[in-house]
Amino acid sequence: WMGHYLTLIGYDETEQQFISLDTFLGPWDGRGRLDSYESFADDWSHFNFAFLVVYPPEKAEQVANLVGETMRQPLTMWRQAAEQAQQQTSTAPDNAFAWFNLGSSLTRLGALTGEAAYYQNAAAAFDRALAAGLPWRMLWYQFDLYEAYLANGRYPDVLTLTAATLQSSGGQFVEETHLYRGYALLAQGDKTAARAAWQQALAIKPDLEQAIQSLHALDAPEKLNQ
Repeated sequence: WMGHYLTLIGYDETEQQFISLDTFLGPWDGRGRLDSYESFADDWSHFNFAFLVVYPPEKAEQVANLVGETMRQPLTMWRQAAEQAQQQTSTAPDNAFAWFNLGSSLTRLGALTGEAAYYQNAAAAFDRALAAGLPWRMLWYQFDLYEAYLANGRYPDVLTLTAATLQSSGGQFVEETHLYRGYALLAQGDKTAARAAWQQALAIKPDLEQAIQSLHALDAPEKLNQ
């Protein structure tokens, strides 16, 4: 199990198949690969049905009409995503991805509204996802779990999970792991370790804005004292 983007270039309604290009699975000669609607939807659900639309600028209005008003309004979009995930947890309570998707959508709603209840319910959903069992690379790609746990003061849990990711093969190269680990360390009062974590994040991705801002904020009091 490894996450990567799939570029859809066509579809066949009769055969119920998508035609796509995949830089990881191939083929790589431009012919495209075929995936059934059913298998595609199952894989897509592992990432909360996230998608990017690629289009030339002159088609912006046409694309906006195709995407629809719901998907262009963040609050409405994330509420609909949360409702969809909630329904799936009801019909498939052992589906770890459904619980993770619910947690992710509730976390986004918490960020948009500032309401603590969203973060609390998100953390509970993430707990269910972890208990049900997730791929060990899950936190290489999606980080709302860290956001929810941090919002609920669960700093030790963030440190435990980031440590596990860092110990996994390749996990040490995920810059967001160091970023959120720094947040948890700072919340526990360890500024030195937080600084080191953010510096490591920048060593991987030098333009990671959150890490840059965090280091500036950490240094600001020292500059004022000077």
